[in-house]
Amino acid sequence: MIEKASSLGLKVYPLEPGALVVENRTALKCAYGCRNYGERLSCPPYVLSIEEFRKILLEYSNALLLMEEHNTKDIGDVLEAWGKFQKESFRKMLELEQDAFRKGFIFAQLLRPGPCNECEKCNLKKCVKPELRRFPPEAVGVNLQKILEKAGIELEFYKPNKIVCVGVLLVG
Repeated sequence: MIEKASSLGLKVYPLEPGALVVENRTALKCAYGCRNYGERLSCPPYVLSIEEFRKILLEYSNALLLMEEHNTKDIGDVLEAWGKFQKESFRKMLELEQDAFRKGFIFAQLLRPGPCNECEKCNLKKCVKPELRRFPPEAVGVNLQKILEKAGIELEFYKPNKIVCVGVLLVG
């Protein structure tokens, strides 16, 4: 899977699921600080609770931290570009999840970079693209900054010349 990820342009860092730092305070940032809270089915309060995710996480033996950097040097509106880059990175990461499934990891599950943006406006009654519905790590309490630190990676916030899309693939 690491070779496949590299061929897609993704950087891969193998992790043990115990390395995934899940914190309750992450939910505070979702509820009070994120414009997608309650607006997308891939975000709280529509996703698993942090406690439910902690229990499920115990059933996985491996995880891959996935990253893709996008150059934004010549882009005027970085926030607008974020949605485009996020979707591109998600598609690559989803391809890796599907590859893992085909290799026998039937419970492979991707935690996508950023909130789902497959539809212009999310249908909060029923997802119209359930095969693409994945939630971001932060939605279930994952502290990406701490995971990146454990992997020896410094996450630089608000760099006008690059956007980094980060996902986690649970396998095993």
